[in-house]
Amino acid sequence: MAYQSLYRKYRPATMDEVVGQEHILNILRNSIIKDKVSHAYLFCGPRGTGKTSIAKVFANAINCEEQGQFACGKCPNCLASQEGNHPDLIEIDAASNNGVDEIRSVIDRVKFTPILGKYKVYIIDEVHMLSQGAFNALLKTLEEPPSHVVFILATTEIHKVIPTIISRCQRFDFMRIPDRQIEERLDYVLQQENVEAEPGATALIASLSGGGLRNALTILEKAIILADDRITVSEIYESNSMLTVDGKIKLFDAISTKDMKQLVQEIEVIQKKSVQHDRVLTDFVRSLKDSIVYEKTGATGDMEFDLDFIKFLVSSFRMDYRFKMITKLLEYADKMRYSQNPEIYFEVALIDLFNLYNPEVIRDSVRQEPIVHEIKPEIVKEIVVETEYNEPTIKAEPSEPAVEVQEEPRIEAVEENHEVEEELLSEEFEEDLEEFFEEEVEALNPTHGYETTNTKIINDTMDLVRLMVGADKELRFEDEKKFTKLDEYRTHLTWAKCARLLGGGKIALSSHDYVLVMMNHEIEVNEISEERNLEELNNFSKVIFGKEKRILATQPDSFKDAVESFVSLSQSGNLPEPFDTSCFKVVSQEMSVEQTKDDKIDKLNDLFGERLNIIE
Repeated sequence: MAYQSLYRKYRPATMDEVVGQEHILNILRNSIIKDKVSHAYLFCGPRGTGKTSIAKVFANAINCEEQGQFACGKCPNCLASQEGNHPDLIEIDAASNNGVDEIRSVIDRVKFTPILGKYKVYIIDEVHMLSQGAFNALLKTLEEPPSHVVFILATTEIHKVIPTIISRCQRFDFMRIPDRQIEERLDYVLQQENVEAEPGATALIASLSGGGLRNALTILEKAIILADDRITVSEIYESNSMLTVDGKIKLFDAISTKDMKQLVQEIEVIQKKSVQHDRVLTDFVRSLKDSIVYEKTGATGDMEFDLDFIKFLVSSFRMDYRFKMITKLLEYADKMRYSQNPEIYFEVALIDLFNLYNPEVIRDSVRQEPIVHEIKPEIVKEIVVETEYNEPTIKAEPSEPAVEVQEEPRIEAVEENHEVEEELLSEEFEEDLEEFFEEEVEALNPTHGYETTNTKIINDTMDLVRLMVGADKELRFEDEKKFTKLDEYRTHLTWAKCARLLGGGKIALSSHDYVLVMMNHEIEVNEISEERNLEELNNFSKVIFGKEKRILATQPDSFKDAVESFVSLSQSGNLPEPFDTSCFKVVSQEMSVEQTKDDKIDKLNDLFGERLNIIE
């Protein structure tokens, strides 16, 4: 007999052999027992979770002639199903038969009664691939089929199936199969195939399968072919473009020991192996998460294949750093998904982890060869202090080199032929002077390009009403047209994150200063309103709207309540004032520096009073 792939060889023939999906199997069993078989079913869910297999098992069960069983395996119907030549079981691949003509030929055959079984069952796989015309041709038959016909539609992309089809079917959502159940099934297959495996090998395969048993059996089959005596964990890692436990330990050891040179070398080794970068980052995230669980509970669970690396993480990094690492890796994994060069994001992600854990290393390397730019201002101010004790002018000399900014006041000393005892300066005067110079140095070193005065989430009904009062309908129409180009930026290196944040949103209000986007989920609203995304969204608004606007977000329910309040207040003539958009305005760095100059002069006046003389 010709060789048969494992996923075909171990495809379930009865409901008892199905792995997972118990919630679906219970309903299907009861429908047979109570003789309440529906005319149409819709199976949707991820690949490899059993949609087609359960469809075939169910079709076999409803035609089984043995009462009280779900497939006896002995009657003519069961035997014909096992051999794959049952005349009343028709399987159609919608990916290759997606036209109107193919569906019409199916409809023409529906009126004929079954030849062998009680029902004529049509299994249409990948039904979302049907054309619009094919869907429309199927509608009438799906709504009122003959009593002897059962349709089972299967799809991995339910959102592409038209709602009128979904409403005519009993829908079943297939879930990803738990790793533990996949692991047990793989152990059974290894036993049947007389193949040995290292401890943790099947657990590793289950973790790589993504909840799909078909994926797991494919990985296992590849490992069986590759193995000599028995399957090893390292072979599974290498054959699936993953890092071994030793490789991961070396990589994170370079981070924990602050060895940038070693980190770069390990990255080069990884790149030569042609690994799947997104899968490796996901593996890092899972291991970091497992290390936190292990440290808190001591439970190993399904961590056996990765336990050495998990223990290394616990011993090398504090828990708060591991949480920060998880956040960083998830951000880069999200960016990598739409990138044409994932290896660049992978390298930057690891260097970012190094910087996150060792910020002082980066700073020290910068201090070794400082670059100093001397700026000679056109206007220099001398601040001369004349005291009633004829004391010399005090010259401020910072302990570290000061950074000079063009047109910035500079404090200089004017030498006089006087000597004044230090005790003549009061203790309070010295403290005030020291505080002034500290504030001056801080003002000369701004850390941000700009600052904003408001980061709150717009979720109050009256806030939304005020936004409506200040909104412009014509501007909304213009911004809606520009917003349709959002998808063009989903793969853009700079704006991909912003495009995904706003994806699925709809512009509800627009003005010269802000745009209100309506999002379906609260988590999307919160993410758009996060302070860490504020600067990037402000910059993105210039790109997509042609003008900088604050991008706000709300949910449909909140917006609906605000509309009702707006109508009520409008009818009673009690509409509030428009929303104060001054809190949205951006304060530039230059404005901040100028304001700092004025503040310093005022403080010097308060400090020295009439003794202060400013010479320009």
